[in-house]
Amino acid sequence: MEDRPVRKSPRLKGYDYSTPGAYAITINAYKNEHIFGRVEFGQIGNTMHLSDIGQIIEKTIQGLAERFPEFEMLNYAIMPNHVHLLISKKIENDEEKRSMSDYICAFKSLVYNETRKIYPKRPIWHSRSYDRIIRNDDELEKYWRYIEFNVDKWEQDLLFPPLDAK
Repeated sequence: MEDRPVRKSPRLKGYDYSTPGAYAITINAYKNEHIFGRVEFGQIGNTMHLSDIGQIIEKTIQGLAERFPEFEMLNYAIMPNHVHLLISKKIENDEEKRSMSDYICAFKSLVYNETRKIYPKRPIWHSRSYDRIIRNDDELEKYWRYIEFNVDKWEQDLLFPPLDAK
């Protein structure tokens, strides 16, 4: 049997992701491809123009509250090749005890299934997502601002290719 690398979990060891709290989540596109839309640069500020996949993502984000009433979307930004979500788990649902992982898996799955209707063989998501447990109001404000102004800082993003790249 072939030895496989042991991957370190990006989750905080021992933390129960089903407890109430706030979380900052980033989910990248498959191979960091720019499939969610494009940024139009302006003198006053940049504007994100969503592709059809980006529109599916936005529609899914807006519809998750009905499916997951114990979660609240505080803020989000859809970028050309990644999505930022700022989510609060408001209450603990003892009957289902759904976690942040359940929420993210449902989100990714709903987007993927809807996208397959247009692009049957198109991979959408990077396999992992990145999370940060928000520990206090200062961190919440920091992530809120980061998401709010993310499109204006697109040129400085590490996932933004230089203009001369081929």
